[in-house]
Amino acid sequence: MKNNKTNFILAFSILLFIICSGIFIYLLNVIKNKNKHISAVTTTLEKKIIEKDNIKILETKMQELNDTHERIGNYLVSTSNIDIFVEYLEDMGIKNSVDLIVKGVDSPKNEKNIISVSLNITGKFTDVMKTIALLENSQYNIMINSFYLTREDSQVTETNNPTNTEEDQIIKIKSYWRASLSFRVLSL
Repeated sequence: MKNNKTNFILAFSILLFIICSGIFIYLLNVIKNKNKHISAVTTTLEKKIIEKDNIKILETKMQELNDTHERIGNYLVSTSNIDIFVEYLEDMGIKNSVDLIVKGVDSPKNEKNIISVSLNITGKFTDVMKTIALLENSQYNIMINSFYLTREDSQVTETNNPTNTEEDQIIKIKSYWRASLSFRVLSL
């Protein structure tokens, strides 16, 4: 009987060892698969994080590029928006208390990315010179071709008496300065 009981315990122990070994191998494979899965998820997550960081960097670079493009656009006149440049010139004349008249805007055929502009500026000497200095130092790349400055006098007759006799009329001479300016500006 002892022999049967020992054989039974031996058979049960071997069976229990095989079952435990099978469960251990099964759990080991589950852990390996989970590790592979977690490793794949971690790698994918790292790629997504790097991609997201790269997208943020790309967005900042694109914003910097747009800012640079706008800054360059401020230095160059767009041929399709020449009216904005002409308005800029006329506003400059208004701000400086001079009559600034744009006589002509031309795009020379033999030169690319250049616009030729000619204008007249009329007013007090200091205002005319201030306008020319502002034009030379403006944000646009302006190259002055020609500049003529002349003083012009005009007679103005004033009357002190409403009867308008010749004796009551006073003749005054008003002088003003006229600058004729021709320049080129870089364009897009």
